[in-house]
This record gives sequence, C-alpha cells and structure tokens, in this order.
Amino acid sequence: MRNHILLIIFSIFFISINLFSQQIITGTVYGVGADEEKIPLSKARITWMNSNVGTLTDDKGNFKIEEIQGGHNLIISFLGYVSDTIHVHDYEGTLEIVMDKFTTTDEITVTGRMTDATISKSDISSNFKISEKGLQKAACCNLAESFVTNAAADVEFSDAVTGARQIKLLGLQGIYSQLMFENIPSLRGLATSFGLSYVPGPWMQSISISKGTSSVVNGYESITGQINLDFKKPEDYNPMHFNVFTEEIGRFEANVDATYRLSDEISTMVFLHGNSSSFDHDFNGNGFTDHPLVQQFNFMNRWKLQYDRFESVTGAHIIVEDRQGGQSDFLRGTNKDAYGIDIKTNRFQVFSKNGFLLDEDAISSIGTIVSFTHHSQKSFFGKRTYDGEQNSFYANFIFDHSFADYEAEEKYAKLTTGLSFQYDNLNESLDLNPTNRNELVPGIFTEFSYSGLQNFIFTAGLRADNHNLYGTFITPRFHIKYDLTASTVLRASAGKGYRSSYIYAENSAILASSRNIIIESDLKQEEAWNYGLNTTSEFDFGGVYFTLNIDYFHTQFINQVVMDMDRDVNSIYFSNLDGESYSNSFQIDLIIEPFSGFTASTAYRINDVKSTYNGVLMDKPLQSFVKSFLNLAYTLPDESWSFDFTFDYNGKGRLPSTANNPEEYQLADEFPGYLMLHTQITKRFGQFEVYIGGENLSDYIQPNPIIAANDPFGPYFDTSMIWGPIMGRKIYMGARYTL
Repeated sequence: MRNHILLIIFSIFFISINLFSQQIITGTVYGVGADEEKIPLSKARITWMNSNVGTLTDDKGNFKIEEIQGGHNLIISFLGYVSDTIHVHDYEGTLEIVMDKFTTTDEITVTGRMTDATISKSDISSNFKISEKGLQKAACCNLAESFVTNAAADVEFSDAVTGARQIKLLGLQGIYSQLMFENIPSLRGLATSFGLSYVPGPWMQSISISKGTSSVVNGYESITGQINLDFKKPEDYNPMHFNVFTEEIGRFEANVDATYRLSDEISTMVFLHGNSSSFDHDFNGNGFTDHPLVQQFNFMNRWKLQYDRFESVTGAHIIVEDRQGGQSDFLRGTNKDAYGIDIKTNRFQVFSKNGFLLDEDAISSIGTIVSFTHHSQKSFFGKRTYDGEQNSFYANFIFDHSFADYEAEEKYAKLTTGLSFQYDNLNESLDLNPTNRNELVPGIFTEFSYSGLQNFIFTAGLRADNHNLYGTFITPRFHIKYDLTASTVLRASAGKGYRSSYIYAENSAILASSRNIIIESDLKQEEAWNYGLNTTSEFDFGGVYFTLNIDYFHTQFINQVVMDMDRDVNSIYFSNLDGESYSNSFQIDLIIEPFSGFTASTAYRINDVKSTYNGVLMDKPLQSFVKSFLNLAYTLPDESWSFDFTFDYNGKGRLPSTANNPEEYQLADEFPGYLMLHTQITKRFGQFEVYIGGENLSDYIQPNPIIAANDPFGPYFDTSMIWGPIMGRKIYMGARYTL
C-alpha cells in the first residue's frame, strides 16, 4: 500500500507540470579567472526584464529559459560581477555570456559567491554536490562529518566503542554504495569500517552523491549510488592553506596543503593531516569511554602534468592510525583485566590517471587509471583478536569517441568502451583462525550516450565481468533525462549491481560483542536491481528562487548476505537471502533563496526497508522510517560573517529482539524519534577566518548504548545496538588561513 501511495504522489506531480513550452533560450554564463580564462558561473541569475520569470545556471554555467510574450532582454547577475543585459530578439543558436568583474581604480576585486550545495539539473542521474564552502559549514574534520548540514546521505555510528561510522544511502548500508576517489574505487574491504575517517575534510574540493546505479565505466559494484570525492588540485589552489580545529572533549586536528607550480605544465600539491584525541570521557557513567582515543597521521602528494593533448595525475597516500576504546580503566592503565579495544592501521596507496586526446577537436580520446593499495590492521576487541591484510590492484582502460555535427558545432553522441581489472587479496585471522581469499575480476564494458533529440538524453551501458569465484555475470544499466521545460527535468534509471561480501571487515561492530558469529553456508555474491525516478525543477515565485527535487528509488535484491540479529541474542547469523529483501526510498528536497546570501534547505524522506530473517519478512533493524531536515544559512553581502543552523529529525524504527536476555538487559521493540541541532558561526578577516560551532546542541543521547556494560566478558555484552547519538553536546572551534 505504501508503494502505491508513493507512485500516486509522483504521478500527481508529473501531471500537474505544464507540458507545453514556448521557444527555449539556452546559453552559458562565464566569469573571468586570474589568468583571464573563462570560468563557468554556477547559480548566476537569468531574468526576463520587467518580469519575475527567471532561472539559475547549473554547476556548469548552463541555463535554459522559456521565451515569454514581449520578452526581448535577459538580465544576467552574479555577486561580484557587473550585471549584464542581453538582447535576444530573433534568437538563434546558443548564447555565450562573459561577465565583467567589478573593478576599482587600484585593483580588481572578485567576490563571486561559491554555492554551498547543488542539486544538478544538467546531469543525467540524480546528483547532489557539496562544494568546498558547503563542507566548511560544519566541523568537517573528515568525510564522516561532511554530511551533517545536508540530507543527501546519512552517516551513523556502527557501535558504541570503536567510533566506526557508515554511510547510508536509500536506506541501505554504505557497502551498497560505490565510494570513489576521483573515479578510482576506494575504501573497500578492510577500509570499510573506518575509511570515512581516513579522508580529511579540508583536503576535499567537493563531494558528489549520485543516487541509483551509476555508469558501467566505473565497475559493477554500485547498487544504491555512488559517492565521488574530489580533492583539491594543484592547478586550482593558492600556494598554502592552514586549518586547525579543537573540541572541548580534547580532540585536536591540524591540516596544511601546499601547492607548487614548477612550470605552466607541471604542478604538485602536498597534503598533511594529524589528529589526536587523548582524553577519555564517560558522561553516561557506564564505565566505557564515550569516544575512542585516536592518533592519526595522514599524508598525500599529487602531481599534475598537462600538455596540449596529454594530461596526467599521479599521487601517493599514506595513513597511520592507532585507535583505542573500551573501559576507562583500560585506557588509563589502572586495571589490566578491564575490557579494551586497540586497532592499529597502516595504509598505503599509489595511483595514476592519464588522458590522451587523439585529435585537435577532442573527438576521440584514451584514458587509463591504475591504482594499488596495501592495507593492514592488527586489533583486539576484549579477548577477541582480529588481524587483516589486503592488497588491491585496479586498472581501467577507456576509449571515448564522440559523434559530432560539424555544421552545428555540437556533439550529439558518445561511445565509451574499454577493459577493467580488479584484484583483491585478503588475509584475515579471527581468534588465530586464518582465512585467505583471492579475487581476480577482468571485465569489458561499453556505453552509448545520445543527445541528438531536442531536450532528450539517454545512456545505455553494458559490461561483462568474469569472477574467479563467482563466474561470469552481466551488468546492464540505463539512464534517461528529458527536459520537460527550460526549468524542469525528468529522469529515470534502471540497472543491476553486484558485490562481494566481507563480513568481518564490513561489520566491525559484531567483533565488539560477546555474540557468536555463525556463517550458515557458503556466501554467494550479492546481486540487486535498482530502479529510480527523479524530477528537478527550478522556478521563481514572487521574486524568490526555488529548487524542488523529488526522488523515488526501489532496490530489489536477488541475493543478499543477510545478518540476522533476531534469532538468538547470543549469536549473529550470516546467510544467503532466502525470501524477499527490498528498499523503497522517497525523498523531497526544497531549496529556497529568498535573497542574496540566504539559503533555506529542507528535506523529507521515507525509507521502507525490509528483509527476510529466518523465514519472516521484517523491517530492517536500527533504521529510521522517516527523516526531516532543515538547514538555514546566511552570509553577509561582504562575506565577513556566515551563520549556519541545522535541524535534523530522525524517526523511530525497529530494534532487534532481546526478549531472551535477562530482564535488566532487555530493550524495547523499537527506538523513539529524536531531534538534533547543529550550528556554526564564521568570521572572516580577509584570508584569515575563525569559526565556532556546536553539534547535537539538543544534547540528546541514546540511553543504554551498551548492553551488559557492567559485565563485558559475559554472554550478553553487546555494543552494536546503536540507533542514535552516543555523544552529547559538543562545542568546537577552529581557524583557517590561506596564503
């Protein structure tokens, strides 16, 4: 019934949109950079003179606007640039508008405002992009904390002692989303549980979240979506940037990135990050520290080479981390028999991306991506030990060819084809019982994109992979986008995804408990279909600009590795799916810009996620059914002050059964909804800025996050029943300086 309601809502929305439009004016708006190169301006305002009819440019500076009766002049405006008026009577072709910067008699001043977050109207898939400015709206010490001020994805704690976090997209664990570093698959296998803390926030230029299946060019693993991290690049950034951060609980972090240009063609960038948490706190009095003590060193160096027809990006990334948790007596060394956790990690990655243009018109090109990662972990959880070592190699060879109409000077289709190879060697040892797994997966893919029809784009992709353990499998994916009007687009997608399951590496929470781990059979490859519908619309009402986005995605598993926590309070069962498992996710986003500098972003989501546990179809545990979100952000016109407030409501959900526990260790059948409030204030003094903020200002804490905390070596101890915040109010402050 719930599915029918969602489809009815979607149908009503589609039918209510105006299906008829007049002539559409298209164009691109540019600003001018430091070297006088043209830079696309995102969110520039395009308005018909003497009317309230307008639109905004997308993240590539492109716009479409319907012609109105008597409309001959378009007004183009963007903060920091001189407003321009363009006469478009007898319009033909595509407009290219280059705006002039405000100037003074002594120097040129450019104050263009960077957009915090963008719901793209131009991309063929449902895409949400968080900019560098958007990342700075929260503490954003690492990737796990980068989603606080937006509703694109959720990040939740996996347990109450290790600090492990996981992304949730479309109501499902982050393992079903493909995490990419500039289109290189990353943070897989052993890095799954703690990988979100390996990416410092100040290093990132942006994060793109695409819902649903992604391009077959990037592999077969994406099921619910793709999260692509874009790091700062040496050709784009200032010589040096500093960031320091501290929290009241004793956490300290420092970041520095430095750029050096050896020539016009060669540049390099060095990133350094260090963080330390040395003080344990037990605010709820259960004897366990509320947050792990972490010492991390993080280093990356990347090089950029760029010539007329050749471009190369090569780099190396090193991480060393020691993470401790458990009872306060263990951390202070006052009781050698206390329950403790220690996780030591060493990670090293090298990568290289290369592109070759085969002709002057960029009709054909060849791209190569290669990456090698070594990841080792030595750890203990109380009396349980877990060690792992993973070596991974990834290669992707891509050929692109565009089909062009030279008379119209436009490309109307593109064929992409290539070969890929993924190798993973994982050695694990749980309680001195070693296991080894080698995976070799060569693949071939092809994808065709067509944009030759007015307002219509479609992409069809197909890949075949041969897995040494699971055999050959086929991955089809399909996307379409239709520009219903100049300001409204419709999208649909369908595709398949596969993945291998690493139950220990991906579920560290089960190690921090007394439950027995039972694998009932040989676990098969996970396989699922994903279907999506989306509409994005930008419109003006009373001089106020709105962006409305509506998503509906359905994920249907053919096979899934099911983790059953309900059958036995003393055990966790892993088995192949025997029955039905699916996810329905419906979300509405509304972004309002009533005047320059102020943005209100709101979202409402429904997640209906069910799976079959021991023959019974039930709601997925520890999953909120609804989520509401509101973010208010304001920056003064001179950008000297910025204010940000976020309200985040997570609804109730089901808890795994604890009915067979002793009464003092039993939980309710469901957890309640709760509200969280975050805020940040930033003051800028030219290139120097300071910020102060608070997270979880409502001070809501999940009661009893650890079952049997008074008996950690007993049969009922469990830290994995986490559905809410385990830390109360946190106040932080920091400073940034750019040379």
